[in-house]
Amino acid sequence: MIKDINQQAKDSTPLPTREGQGGGSVGGGSSEEGSSFICCGQHAVCEKELLMKAASAPIDYFDDEELDRFQGRSADSYTEAEEEEFREVLYTTLTHEVGDWLRSLQLRGIELPESLRDEALMLTTQ
Repeated sequence: MIKDINQQAKDSTPLPTREGQGGGSVGGGSSEEGSSFICCGQHAVCEKELLMKAASAPIDYFDDEELDRFQGRSADSYTEAEEEEFREVLYTTLTHEVGDWLRSLQLRGIELPESLRDEALMLTTQ
Protein backbone atom coordinates (compact mmCIF):
# COMPACT_ATOMS: atom_id res chain seq x y z
CA MET A 1 0.00 0.00 0.00
CA ILE A 2 1.28 3.52 -0.80
CA LYS A 3 1.95 5.74 2.22
CA ASP A 4 0.78 9.32 2.42
CA ILE A 5 3.59 11.77 1.54
CA ASN A 6 3.36 13.43 4.95
CA GLN A 7 3.72 10.06 6.65
CA GLN A 8 6.77 9.25 4.49
CA ALA A 9 8.39 12.52 5.55
CA LYS A 10 7.80 11.68 9.21
CA ASP A 11 9.24 8.19 8.78
CA SER A 12 12.32 9.22 6.81
CA THR A 13 15.74 9.82 8.32
CA PRO A 14 16.84 13.48 8.34
CA LEU A 15 19.38 14.43 5.69
CA PRO A 16 22.87 15.25 6.93
CA THR A 17 24.10 18.83 7.06
CA ARG A 18 27.39 19.88 5.44
CA GLU A 19 29.02 19.13 8.76
CA GLY A 20 27.67 15.56 8.57
CA GLN A 21 25.14 15.82 11.43
CA GLY A 22 21.44 15.12 11.17
CA GLY A 23 19.28 18.15 10.69
CA GLY A 24 16.84 17.95 7.82
CA SER A 25 18.72 20.17 5.35
CA VAL A 26 21.98 19.94 3.56
CA GLY A 27 24.37 22.88 3.67
CA GLY A 28 24.92 26.11 5.41
CA GLY A 29 24.99 24.86 8.97
CA SER A 30 22.17 24.61 11.42
CA SER A 31 19.09 26.74 11.67
CA GLU A 32 20.45 28.18 14.90
CA GLU A 33 23.09 29.98 12.83
CA GLY A 34 20.37 31.78 10.88
CA SER A 35 21.14 30.06 7.56
CA SER A 36 18.10 28.67 5.76
CA PHE A 37 19.38 27.69 2.31
CA ILE A 38 19.56 24.12 1.10
CA CYS A 39 22.63 22.88 -0.75
CA CYS A 40 21.84 21.18 -4.06
CA GLY A 41 24.64 18.66 -3.49
CA GLN A 42 25.89 18.83 -7.09
CA HIS A 43 29.21 20.56 -6.38
CA ALA A 44 32.28 19.59 -4.36
CA VAL A 45 32.06 22.97 -2.60
CA CYS A 46 28.62 24.46 -2.14
CA GLU A 47 28.33 27.53 -4.36
CA LYS A 48 25.57 29.03 -2.23
CA GLU A 49 27.72 28.64 0.86
CA LEU A 50 30.63 30.39 -0.87
CA LEU A 51 28.38 33.25 -1.99
CA MET A 52 26.96 33.70 1.49
CA LYS A 53 30.45 33.74 3.00
CA ALA A 54 31.64 36.26 0.39
CA ALA A 55 28.66 38.52 1.02
CA SER A 56 29.23 38.53 4.76
CA ALA A 57 33.01 38.91 4.57
CA PRO A 58 34.49 42.38 5.04
CA ILE A 59 35.12 44.23 1.79
CA ASP A 60 38.76 44.47 0.79
CA TYR A 61 39.95 47.76 -0.66
CA PHE A 62 42.82 47.91 -3.11
CA ASP A 63 43.84 51.51 -2.50
CA ASP A 64 40.79 52.46 -4.57
CA GLU A 65 38.46 54.18 -2.12
CA GLU A 66 38.05 57.01 -4.62
CA LEU A 67 36.02 54.64 -6.84
CA ASP A 68 33.26 54.48 -4.21
CA ARG A 69 31.78 57.64 -5.70
CA PHE A 70 30.75 55.54 -8.72
CA GLN A 71 28.33 53.37 -6.72
CA GLY A 72 25.10 52.85 -8.63
CA ARG A 73 26.46 54.10 -11.98
CA SER A 74 25.88 51.92 -15.03
CA ALA A 75 28.87 50.40 -16.79
CA ASP A 76 28.28 52.41 -19.96
CA SER A 77 27.97 55.84 -18.33
CA TYR A 78 31.62 56.61 -17.52
CA THR A 79 33.65 59.34 -19.20
CA GLU A 80 37.09 58.54 -20.62
CA ALA A 81 38.75 60.19 -17.60
CA GLU A 82 36.66 58.07 -15.21
CA GLU A 83 37.48 54.91 -17.16
CA GLU A 84 41.15 55.81 -16.84
CA GLU A 85 40.79 55.86 -13.04
CA PHE A 86 39.54 52.27 -13.15
CA ARG A 87 42.26 51.31 -15.64
CA GLU A 88 44.96 52.69 -13.34
CA VAL A 89 43.74 50.57 -10.43
CA LEU A 90 43.32 47.52 -12.68
CA TYR A 91 46.89 47.65 -13.97
CA THR A 92 48.47 48.43 -10.60
CA THR A 93 46.69 45.48 -8.96
CA LEU A 94 48.70 42.27 -8.84
CA THR A 95 47.50 39.83 -11.50
CA HIS A 96 46.48 37.18 -8.97
CA GLU A 97 44.40 39.78 -7.07
CA VAL A 98 42.37 41.10 -10.02
CA GLY A 99 39.51 38.66 -9.30
CA ASP A 100 39.43 39.82 -5.67
CA TRP A 101 39.37 43.46 -6.82
CA LEU A 102 36.45 42.75 -9.17
CA ARG A 103 34.59 41.02 -6.32
CA SER A 104 35.30 44.05 -4.12
CA LEU A 105 33.79 46.36 -6.73
CA GLN A 106 30.73 44.13 -7.00
CA LEU A 107 30.19 44.02 -3.24
CA ARG A 108 30.49 47.81 -3.14
CA GLY A 109 27.89 48.26 -5.91
CA ILE A 110 30.38 49.60 -8.46
CA GLU A 111 30.13 48.46 -12.07
CA LEU A 112 33.35 48.11 -14.04
CA PRO A 113 33.29 50.24 -17.21
CA GLU A 114 32.27 48.27 -20.31
CA SER A 115 35.56 49.14 -22.04
CA LEU A 116 37.60 47.41 -19.30
CA ARG A 117 35.68 44.17 -18.96
CA ASP A 118 37.63 42.25 -21.60
CA GLU A 119 40.93 43.52 -20.21
CA ALA A 120 39.98 42.48 -16.67
CA LEU A 121 38.81 39.05 -17.86
CA MET A 122 42.07 38.55 -19.73
CA LEU A 123 44.05 39.37 -16.58
CA THR A 124 42.03 36.98 -14.42
CA THR A 125 42.65 34.07 -16.76
CA GLN A 126 46.43 34.51 -16.88
